[in-house]
Amino acid sequence: DRIRDAVARGEVALERKRGADGEGIADNTPLIKDVFGSERRRAKMLNFSIAYGKTAHGLANDWGVSPEEAQETVTAWYRERQEVLRWQQQIR
Repeated sequence: DRIRDAVARGEVALERKRGADGEGIADNTPLIKDVFGSERRRAKMLNFSIAYGKTAHGLANDWGVSPEEAQETVTAWYRERQEVLRWQQQIR
């Protein structure tokens, strides 16, 4: 929520804006990856871990959270990415 709120307030940008000619527009707004680098890396690690089969048990061990919190994270992740769950079920 912190990152989403920062974007909504215009404090950070998802990417550099470009003009119709493809040239960058001068913009002093910092990018998410620069301001929230560690959070972004953790989110990417989480996404790839679950997409490639990491279980709630594995997440709990790797991230030092309770099994319940890990399961809630996995459940929420799949709720937003049901196509990945279907793909995983197909290849098993």
